[in-house]
Amino acid sequence: MDLDELLSLARAAARAGARTAASWRDRAHRLLVEEKAGPDDLVSQADRDTERAVRAVLAEHRPHDTVLGEEEGTTGGRGRVRWVVDPIDGTTNYLYGRPDWAVSVAAAGTDGDRLLAGVVIEPSLGRLTEARAGDRTRANGTPVPELLQHDLARALVEVNLGRPGQRPAAGPMVSALLPQVRDLRRGGSAAAALAQVATGRADAVWAPGLRPWDCAAGILLVQQAGGTVGDLTGPLPGTWPASGDVLAAPPALWKSLQKLLIPVYSPGEAALTGR
Repeated sequence: MDLDELLSLARAAARAGARTAASWRDRAHRLLVEEKAGPDDLVSQADRDTERAVRAVLAEHRPHDTVLGEEEGTTGGRGRVRWVVDPIDGTTNYLYGRPDWAVSVAAAGTDGDRLLAGVVIEPSLGRLTEARAGDRTRANGTPVPELLQHDLARALVEVNLGRPGQRPAAGPMVSALLPQVRDLRRGGSAAAALAQVATGRADAVWAPGLRPWDCAAGILLVQQAGGTVGDLTGPLPGTWPASGDVLAAPPALWKSLQKLLIPVYSPGEAALTGR
C-alpha cells in the first residue's frame, strides 16, 4: 500500500468533512439536536452530513475499502484498508460554539488494525495535523518537534471522565493527578486533545472510554511525534487500545502517569503488583 496516497486521501476526506461542518456551524441555530445515550451524548444533522461528505471522498477513490464511522456504523468492503471516521469529535463543543472540536479520519490495515495514516483537523483553529506510519507528524505542513517533556510537575494533562461506569472514578483521578502535574484540562474532544499533545499544546492525555473513531487518527499523530500510547496495561505501538482507555504522553512521562492512574482504575492490580 502507498502510505503517502492513503495520507493524501485522508487529508482530502477530512477537509471535505471540515467544510461541511463549518458550513453548518454558521447556521447551527437551525440544527435539530438529538440525544443518543444521554444529555451529554449529542448528535445533529451536521454530524451526519459531515460523515457523508467524508465517506463520499473515500468511496470515490477507494470504493472497496471498509469504513467505520461514528454515525453510520460499518460499511463492509474487501479492501485491505479500514477507514475510521469521526465527523465531529466534540459535538457538544461544536453546538455551543466552542473551539475544541475536530474532524478525524484514519486509515488502518484490516489485519490487526495497524494504523497507516491519520488526519485531525481543528477547523475553529485552522489547524491540520497529519501523520503516516514511518514519517514525522506534521502540523499545517511543518514537521512537529519531538516530544521531550520529562518533568511530570510541569506537565499539562488533558483528561476526560470516561463512560458512565467510569465516571465515579473522575474525582479520585483528579485527586491522583492534580498534585503531581502542572494542571489538568478537559477540552471535550479526544481527537483534538491527542492532536494537541502531538503538537506540543498539551503534554499528555488520559482519556478512558473511547471508541476507535474518537482516537485512531490522534493516536497515530502522537506516536509519529515520538510519543507513547497505550492503556493502563502498557504501551500498544501502532494501534489503539481495545479497552478504549487511552494514555498518551512523551516516553519520559508515560510510566509515571500510568503508576498514578492504576490505583484509581485497577486497585486490585495495583495491590498485587505493588504499583
